[in-house]
Amino acid sequence: MNQILLISKSVKIHETLFSLPFAYFGCIYANNGIVDWGILFYVTIALGTARTFGMAINRYLDLNIDQKNIRTKDRPLASKKLSIFSIKIVIFTSAILFFIICFILNNLAFYLSPLVLLIMFIYPYMKRFTFLCNFILGFILSIAPIGGAVATVGYIEYKLLVLSFGIFLWASSFDMIYHTQDYIFQKKNNLHSFSTKFGIKNTYYFSVLLDICSIFIFILFGYLSGLNYFYFTGCSIGILINIVKYVRNWPESNDFGLKPEFFRWNSSFSLIISSLAIVSIL
Repeated sequence: MNQILLISKSVKIHETLFSLPFAYFGCIYANNGIVDWGILFYVTIALGTARTFGMAINRYLDLNIDQKNIRTKDRPLASKKLSIFSIKIVIFTSAILFFIICFILNNLAFYLSPLVLLIMFIYPYMKRFTFLCNFILGFILSIAPIGGAVATVGYIEYKLLVLSFGIFLWASSFDMIYHTQDYIFQKKNNLHSFSTKFGIKNTYYFSVLLDICSIFIFILFGYLSGLNYFYFTGCSIGILINIVKYVRNWPESNDFGLKPEFFRWNSSFSLIISSLAIVSIL
């Protein structure tokens, strides 16, 4: 039981809520506003297992790095509270379950499933080679609505590519800021991120630019899809959240610790826009 709790803490299962509403929106949007509860169930399991695989493989491949980093050395695997055998079981089991669910859904979902896990496998390695690693995570999160659509109708709903591009910009922006926490550690250990390449303040400036662009893309998607005022209300609230997020967390130097509330504001942004998007098509 203790190992199960440590696994849950390590892979942060609760953070699946970060992208799950966007996947639900993709399901309902592709199905012309009709809710198929069976598909939503399978999508929940698929996204949960895929994300669990991604987090577990990240913890496993970054074990040596996490043990050296003050911020991460107390993570269950890095602190040796969680066994390597247990995390390997999680990686294997989540991958198998993901493949099974995709096989049950339809051919395209099954054919694309190895590609999804491959990208998640590659992500932890990227910070060893390039500052573009932040955009890889952005891409991973951005495929949630497309995945929901593929699971539901068996093909890619092309208008959702616009929404996915907006999510890509927003999620990449977030990951850039997230990595600023490890700015000094990454510099000392020859690891890469946007902040180690351009500095923390420049990272924030570029993050703001990406967030502004993402809002315009979200609005464009709503216009192209004929969504109602609920969705655009969500976009308006999203703008206010972004303003507050940066005003309250703007760095005063090139060396600072990220405030926890930044994550809460970002989570609120995701949940509000995706939830009101769902309401707008029901």
